[in-house]
Amino acid sequence: MKSYRETIKKKLPALTESIRWCKRRKNELSALSRHINRRNLQKTRAQGKNEKIVVVFICQYIPAWSKDKQLYETLKKDERFKTVLLCIPNRVAGHVLQNPDDLSNDVYEYFVSHGYDDAVNALIGRNTWLDLKALHPDYVIYNRYDRPMPVEYTSTEVSKFAKVCLIIYACALLKVEESMFDKTFAANTYCFFAESEGIRKEFMRWNKALCKLKLSNAVYCGIPAIENAYKAKNDYASAWEFAKGDFRVMYTPRWTMDPTWGGSSFLKYKDVFLKISDDNPEMDILLRPHPLMLDHFINTGLMSKEEVELYINECNMRSNIRFDTEKEYHATFWNSNVLVTDFSSMIIEYFITGKPIIYLTYDEKIECTEQMKAVLESSYIVNNEDELRETLTNLANGNDPLAKKRKSICKEVFPEELHRQTSDNMKRFLLENRYL
Repeated sequence: MKSYRETIKKKLPALTESIRWCKRRKNELSALSRHINRRNLQKTRAQGKNEKIVVVFICQYIPAWSKDKQLYETLKKDERFKTVLLCIPNRVAGHVLQNPDDLSNDVYEYFVSHGYDDAVNALIGRNTWLDLKALHPDYVIYNRYDRPMPVEYTSTEVSKFAKVCLIIYACALLKVEESMFDKTFAANTYCFFAESEGIRKEFMRWNKALCKLKLSNAVYCGIPAIENAYKAKNDYASAWEFAKGDFRVMYTPRWTMDPTWGGSSFLKYKDVFLKISDDNPEMDILLRPHPLMLDHFINTGLMSKEEVELYINECNMRSNIRFDTEKEYHATFWNSNVLVTDFSSMIIEYFITGKPIIYLTYDEKIECTEQMKAVLESSYIVNNEDELRETLTNLANGNDPLAKKRKSICKEVFPEELHRQTSDNMKRFLLENRYL
């Protein structure tokens, strides 16, 4: 069925675009009344009052928090804002709690244990959730779409009384296709904080009618993940406490084998890294797979639970290789010497450190953005074990011929003056659009 649809798309592009146009307008029309009602409600509530701007961050997937953290801290310091972290357990599927009898909330516990005094527990009973509307939010910030959300916190419900904003947790390095976006969420969105000017224009095209009515927006303020990386430049990296050598290698394999999403090199190289660690005791290796990778491999039968445990034990038996279990990783980047990676949003975050990147090829069926193409131009492209070993040896010996090119591309494509001010640019937008 999928191949049949792809054939139709290729042979009848005009028909395909007409169908997409109709779907866009249908989604916009459905969201129109919610936007208007929300605007009227917020204007009425704001009349004659000089209250703080209430911004609620939806917190559910802890690894994504780093993308929101700088905006949160910027707003927290400004007395014109009130921030709330609405903590939802990461155990929601089909819009309901997977086990309604389990009232634990690891997300809430994480934020409380890290000193966030404005964290609130969204789960208050068996599939019973805190009333978000009662918090009177002006803005609600999401970093993922509706599918893992309780119904009460989906964009369709929240957009009735608050401005829905999206800071997508992964930098968009693939050429943006409309199919990658949750169309309902897009129509419900008041502001999409885009990762590039090109993506901003695409979103404006999809929400053309709502954007003309100023009920929906897309702005390019910089990339939050890059701002986070700069802020962590001098932070301590506990993940490297095991390291004793002079050359530190990070390996960040992707979570999926699907070539249309970049693919994962882990099964091909997992034993290679063990051999490299044995052959190079002066080299320290930190494995940081995507948080979903090991569970995904187990669930899909690519690896058994026993095989995963055996591999982790093999790493722990060695003195110079470890799995990274830390939540934060930007300081870990700055304290490394090289990144070995698959296609990953982490590439851009690492790229601005100026350190070399080794890109492991796969049978990718992807089309990269101009940003990603620029990064790959100054990365070491590796196809097999021999090339990987040779490249690591050269870099360990100080032979880095792409260093100048990396520096030039980084300055041109990811200007530091823009990305260091990302959260300030976002705050300015929130201030200027409070009553719109």
